[in-house]
Amino acid sequence: MSRPSTRATWTAYLLSLLLGLVLQIVQLPESLAAARPLLPAMLLAYWALREPQLPMLLPAFLIGLLMDVLLGTPMGQHAIGLLVLIYLVVSLRSFFIVFPLWQATLALIPAWVIYCFLMYWIDGATHHTADRWLRWLPALSTSLSWPLLWSVMELIRQPGEEE
Repeated sequence: MSRPSTRATWTAYLLSLLLGLVLQIVQLPESLAAARPLLPAMLLAYWALREPQLPMLLPAFLIGLLMDVLLGTPMGQHAIGLLVLIYLVVSLRSFFIVFPLWQATLALIPAWVIYCFLMYWIDGATHHTADRWLRWLPALSTSLSWPLLWSVMELIRQPGEEE
């Protein structure tokens, strides 16, 4: 039986999602911009795995719409990508949580690739061109930074919060 969400959990949830959204729109040098990790997606995936009682799909959709507005992408592009990603993570939660962190990281790689593929596909359908190989860098950088994000988020969580 899962424990009820505490006020601190909700605060951490909302603040981390807001911080992830802000960090996603921070200007990076052109050489690093293509390899930016998918921070909002990683944070949503973290919370979906760690706190299953929190709502996930509606925040994923809303953050996706905010990303579409802030990044100037076709309306719904990131919303669809985040919805599919979080649906996969929530559906396969029992699969991901039984593995150690390094195996869960490997198991999440297809989810990041699916998200990048959806962005690539929608951009192609709307005639937004970009280098094909650069499209897959976020999946790689997200996979490499997932263990770091997981570890930092575990340190930030309340010390008394155990499953």
